[in-house]
Amino acid sequence: MTRPRRPVPTAADGIRRLDDSGGTVAIMCTVLLRWRPDAAWPLLMAAVRDEFLDRPWDPPAPHWPAYPSLVGGRDRQAGGTWLAVDTTRPAVAAVLNGVRLPAAPSRPSRGRLPLAALTDSLPTTFADYDGFHLVIGTLSSVTVLSWDGVSLVRRELTPGDHIIVNAGVDATEDPLVPHFAPLLAALPDPPLTRADAPPAASPASPMAADAGSDPLAGPDARSTTLAAWGPWLDLMRGDGLPPDDPRALLLRREFAGREPGLEQFAGRVYGSGSEALVALAPGRVRYDFTPTPFTPAWRPILPTPEPPPPSR
Repeated sequence: MTRPRRPVPTAADGIRRLDDSGGTVAIMCTVLLRWRPDAAWPLLMAAVRDEFLDRPWDPPAPHWPAYPSLVGGRDRQAGGTWLAVDTTRPAVAAVLNGVRLPAAPSRPSRGRLPLAALTDSLPTTFADYDGFHLVIGTLSSVTVLSWDGVSLVRRELTPGDHIIVNAGVDATEDPLVPHFAPLLAALPDPPLTRADAPPAASPASPMAADAGSDPLAGPDARSTTLAAWGPWLDLMRGDGLPPDDPRALLLRREFAGREPGLEQFAGRVYGSGSEALVALAPGRVRYDFTPTPFTPAWRPILPTPEPPPPSR
């Protein structure tokens, strides 16, 4: 039985990889998110960035002096970002590549878009941009703007779990989506969402039998990435799929330069170069990052802050 393939891009897209049946499939980034506006932490996001691994970049930090509240990784080549958070709103924005238009010397970088989205300065037209899906998340909404070089589609996501790939939102024609959607749905909320709850009492205490106690609750759930995100880190390992599987979350492919149209990429490696985990709550942002998805070395970029004091 032949496995379904990811959507095949046009020749102008350039970057493709082979699946095990010999077909060509698109290489892509992925955003998995859970949005529940009534939850204590309304937005939880997991993101994988796929790029040429030799393209220089800087790890997440407040790289843009004009926007001191924005934190994200920086693409040294174009100066933009693939994902950034605004620590004051709070909000997050991430861009996934879509179709590539014919080459033009003045075509703007799509890495500008997350910064523009977080500073309310998106252009009035995207006519010069290559295709993209721009995910903009706040406490009250998650919006995806999709541009294919011809028309712009705005989609307001409904509460629940969603997966965004280069084919679009919850695009089941991409084998990744039907594979990871049930895994995401079965995933419990991370421990950080219970960090403000009182921790479980010790077994020696009569309170230990209290049905409301939670062994994963309390301040310890704010410390390391593992303590904060728990089983979400297992999901980010890609469910054990090899990097050439059409369903793979983590990708890696070295170009030999023998495929027609791909000669210019000979010797270069394209793959999953970093992962991020972001959580938004009123007045708070949690942001964790690893630059090595296949051998994770997670660290908090923005640790979980204390909850804001109750209003009087």
